[in-house]
Formats: sequence, structure tokens, C-alpha cells
Amino acid sequence: MILVTGATGFIGSHLMCRLAQKDIFPVALFRYESNKNRVRGFFEAQFSDAEKRFEKIIWRKADFRDFSSLNSAFEGITKVYHCAGYISLAHKDANKLLEINEKGSAYLVDLCLTYRIEKLVYVSSIAAMGNDPTTAIIDENTPWDNNSDKTPYAYSKYGGEIEVWRGIQEGLNAVIVNPGIVLGTDSPIAKILDRYKKGLRWFTPGSNGYVGIKDVIEVMDQLMNSKINGERFILVSENWTGKAIAQQMLRVGNRNKGVICIPKGLLYLLWVLEHLLQALGLRKRFLTRAMISSQFEKKEIDGKKIKSFIDFEYTPIEGMLC
Repeated sequence: MILVTGATGFIGSHLMCRLAQKDIFPVALFRYESNKNRVRGFFEAQFSDAEKRFEKIIWRKADFRDFSSLNSAFEGITKVYHCAGYISLAHKDANKLLEINEKGSAYLVDLCLTYRIEKLVYVSSIAAMGNDPTTAIIDENTPWDNNSDKTPYAYSKYGGEIEVWRGIQEGLNAVIVNPGIVLGTDSPIAKILDRYKKGLRWFTPGSNGYVGIKDVIEVMDQLMNSKINGERFILVSENWTGKAIAQQMLRVGNRNKGVICIPKGLLYLLWVLEHLLQALGLRKRFLTRAMISSQFEKKEIDGKKIKSFIDFEYTPIEGMLC
């Protein structure tokens, strides 16, 4: 039986629909009853017999900070899609990120080894990739450098990957996917894109790698059902600058394409102000130097490796930015 962690999240809920299309109804982990409505809504949008299919899902409540609840969820499991994770770029969430994304993944890997799971597909992030200052390209071989500043989210996802690699060394059959910014129905970035459609004109000039949710799910499905083991794959269809994204969304919203670049100095001024407010006990810090730097960095994130392992082509990004 298949286990899907983070089944009510963005990637997890889309994966649940993909599995249901194949008449596969897994064990799905959740934390709050209300979160199931996201999956139910996706089912209702895709299936005429949505409720019948939804009722076939085996729901098990679990918390990645509680080993015993995860242990209970593993009964009868043979394969695992690990989609669960906490997403935040805020400095104030550093401890929570490590608890869920790193320590929680360590729990999961230990259970996969204990229960002799046939295969694990682990969803990481391009935030966990290395960044070599001597090259303009980031790929699966770019080394991680602990001496360079990174966001708390990046550290937590990289820590989760280290746990998966540990499991592989101990005999676990596993693969890692590192999606870029994922576009699709109900995506975390959708609200920001909608603001551009409505006239937001501020942007940062750095570039980011983008990929469609259907592509991510397709790759995860193929990898689970393949003999590929001990590999990681960046999933990025195209790289777009902040300016290009802003202008594209303004065009979609039938607005003038004039945009305004946010000065790096302004963000550093806010960063200093946050330090002061935290020292005064008024609020916890959100910004980090790593976060600011990433918004001004232009690097190509190379997602071509996956195409040499499976039969797969990326969907063009422009059609999803509408």
C-alpha cells in the first residue's frame, strides 16, 4: 500500500488526484480535518464520482514532530511519497523548519528502513541545491557550501535530504526531486501572481526556476514505478527573471507593462530595522541576508537531467502564467 505524506498540501493533493485517476487510493496523512477539503475540492473538479473515490482514501492523522504517530501510520505500507514539509522564508520560523523538514524526515527515513519500504520518493526543493559562486549554472552536481549564507528553509530541506542519503547508504531504495517554483491550481505563488495581474509593479531582478505541477507529479509517478535508485533530480522547466514574470502577468491582466525595480539597499534597510524591532521585543525577524541576496541573483537552474532517465518533456511555462 502507498503512503502519501502531506496529502492535503499543494503537491500532495495533486498527487492524490493522479493516483485516483489510476484507481489507486493510498493511505494519506493529515493534521487537521478541515485540510481534507482541499483534496475533496480537487476530486470534485476532476471526477463525476468524486465522493465515491474520496471515500476510498485511508486517512491517518500524524504529526512529523511526533514519532509515535508516524509509526502508527506505517502499518501495511510498502511505498512512500514524502510530500510533507513546512514552507517559510522567515527567520523566526527557523526552529520549526528544522523540526519538521529535517528531524521529521529523519523519523520517516528510520521508519522506511524499519518497515523495509520498497521505495521512497522524497520531495525536496531547489532551495536545497548548492550554489557555486564561480559558475552561473546550478545543477545536481553543484556542491553545497556551508560557508555561504542560506535561508532557514534551505538549511532545513538540505538537512532532510541528508537524512534520505543516509537511508540510501543503509539500503533504502529512494530518489529525491528538487522542484523549482511550482505553478498550478492553488499554488503558493498564485496570490503573488494575481497581484501583478491587478497592477502590482514592484519586482526584484533575480531569476528563478519554474515548473508546472503536472510535470512534477508525472515525474514522481514515473520515478516511483521505475528501477531508478539513489538519484536526485532538479525539476525546472524554464528560468525567468522577476522583471519578466511581472511584465508577463501585467500583460495577462491587460495592464501597462511598466515595472519598478526594488533597490537592494531598501531591503537591507528593512533588515536592519527588523533587527532593531526584535532587540526591542516588538517583533521577530522575517528577512535574512540570504533571502535578500537570492532576489538579486541571476543563475540558470538546469533541470535537464531527468530527461535522460525517463521519457519526459517539460510543459512550457508561459501557458501557465495566465
